[in-house]
Order: sequence, then structure tokens, then C-alpha cells
Amino acid sequence: MKLIYYTKTTLKGMVSNGAVTLLYYILFPVLLAAFMGFFQKTLMDSPLKLATLKIQINDMDNSTMSKNLISFLESDDMKELVEITDKKANVEVSIPKGYENNIVSLKSGEITINKLEEGYSNSTNTLKTILDKYHEGLYVSLSGGSNEDLAKVSGESVIEKIDIDSKKTSSSYEKMAASMIAFVISMLIFSLIQSNYAEVSVNLDKRVASTPVTRKQYFYYDSFALFVYSTVIISGYVFFFRISGISFTGGIFPLVILILTSSMLVVSLSKFVYTFFGAKYGKVVGALIFTLPIIGMEMFTGEGNALKVLSPTHYISKLFTLYNLNGSFSANNKDLILILSISIILFIIAILKISLSKEERRCV
Repeated sequence: MKLIYYTKTTLKGMVSNGAVTLLYYILFPVLLAAFMGFFQKTLMDSPLKLATLKIQINDMDNSTMSKNLISFLESDDMKELVEITDKKANVEVSIPKGYENNIVSLKSGEITINKLEEGYSNSTNTLKTILDKYHEGLYVSLSGGSNEDLAKVSGESVIEKIDIDSKKTSSSYEKMAASMIAFVISMLIFSLIQSNYAEVSVNLDKRVASTPVTRKQYFYYDSFALFVYSTVIISGYVFFFRISGISFTGGIFPLVILILTSSMLVVSLSKFVYTFFGAKYGKVVGALIFTLPIIGMEMFTGEGNALKVLSPTHYISKLFTLYNLNGSFSANNKDLILILSISIILFIIAILKISLSKEERRCV
């Protein structure tokens, strides 16, 4: 009964501060994610300037003509549009086996342009047109300029098709929605450490003090209330994007698991810092936890720098990004296990700290 009363009182406090809670934890991050997503999409698909494509070439023919094609793509004339690389490519060009034989025999061929990242539509379509014209020139040369021979190759195009086969990637909005959830979680952790939930649950300690309760019981009640509160906040952010169809549209069960895991991290980390470091140093640690995702830049760019791995919210963002791609997190269970393990360990340490405290009775 005490647990139910405690949680009910906490949620009433949240409702009484509903406007501030909605603005601070949900509306502001949603607007920020939408703005950054739009900004990134604009940069990738700007019609004023073609973005340079980082191309990885998969030459399955390994012939003279396939090497000539690669040399053409590496030429100075193409350097403004393409950059040949083996790392972090955003487009893969596949040259099929039998490529040279098809050209020499004046048979239609097939080259695959495989987009590895979202965006770059204008540049990819331009590359498609250039490759089509390049092969048209080859066929004209090999046929001696005979239009009849060219017509035999294909009714409409010299090459049968150049596929633009996009692998499943996150859109700029999906990427920023997943990244910005780190901002929501870090704000929750920071605010709970700073105030020990005082701003949300006004006079909650006095109400609980009306009945005998040990400090450990109070810790359990407060942790459960924080867990429910965090779950409501994170769910509000996530389901806004889900209902609008912008992001987080995969299976509901793995999404709920991710939300509950995020809430566990918020509760365990905030209670650990507050219990272990106290109010004075806890505020400093809380500020550091809040600052790490900002320094890592992941929440604002979707990519971040090397420092992003220091933030615990980085692994939450990775799981939500993977969920956007596959509708689950099964391909990255290790990060889920890592977050759960850290949450459990920190929570146990906080309980041990309270158990060893001389002031076991909080209220009598």
C-alpha cells in the first residue's frame, strides 16, 4: 500500500507540473531532433551543389575494361563527384562478372549502384547518368558508330539497367530521433540527481514520514516511483515519433524493452550518484554525466566523435538506431546486456551503501 501511495503521489506531482514536464523533457527534444533532422537532410540533398560520393568499387570481372571503368571514376574529371575509398563509403558500385564480354559482344549489361547511406539522391542519379553515357560511348566506338547495331543492344538504353539498390538505412529524422533520446535521458539523470526528485514530488518526504519506514524502504519506494516517472517521460518522447510515423515504427515489444531499459539506467545511475557521492559532489558528477553526450556531439549530429563512447547514453542511442533499422535490437544484444549489467551493479552498490549507513531508520 505504501508503494502504491508513494507512486500515486509522485505521478500527481508530475501532472501538477505537466506543462513544464512536457516542454522540458518531450517538446523541446522533439523540436530539436526535427530541426537537426531537417538540417542534415537539406545538407545531403542540396540541389545547389552535388555532394561528393564516397564510392567503394566491387570489381567481380577484374578485366581490362572493368579496370578502365575504375580509372575513369578515379580521373580528375570525376573527382568533384566521386571519391574512391575502402572505408565509410556511402555508395557501392558493383561490376558484374562477364562485364567485358557483354560489352565486346555488344550485349546489354548491368551495373549496380548500391546506396549505403540515406540521402545523396542528386549525386547518385548524376552518377547513374554519367555511367550510362560512358557505356553508350563504348558501344558507339565498338560498333563503328552504327545506330542499327546500337539498337540491337537495347531498345531504350545501352545498358539494360543501372540499379540504385538502397540498403535499409536510417533517414536523417530517424537518426536524430534516436540520437536525441540521449539528451532526454541525460536531462532526466541530471535533474533527478540535482533535486532528488524534489521539484516533481513536492512535500513527498513529509507525506511518507507520516508512517514508519526505514531508509532502505524509502530508497525502494523512491526508486520505483522514479522508474515509473522516467518510463512515462521516455515513452512520451518515443511514442510521439512512433505515432507520427517519423521514427521508432518497428515491433512494439522490443521498443518497450528499450524504454524500460532506458528507465532502469536513469534510476540506477541517478540513485547511485546521489547515494554514493551525496548532494554536494553528486551535483558535480551529475553535471559531468549531462555534459558527456554534449562533448561527444552524438546527440546533435547523429555521428559524434571519439568521446561519445564515454557517455552511457551512447549505448542507448545505438540500440534505438539499430531498432530503427531492423525493428529490433537482436543484432546488438551485447549493448543491451551491458546497459542492464551496469544498471544492476550500480543499483546494488547504492543499496549496500544504504545498508551500511548508520542511519538505517529514515522515519519513525
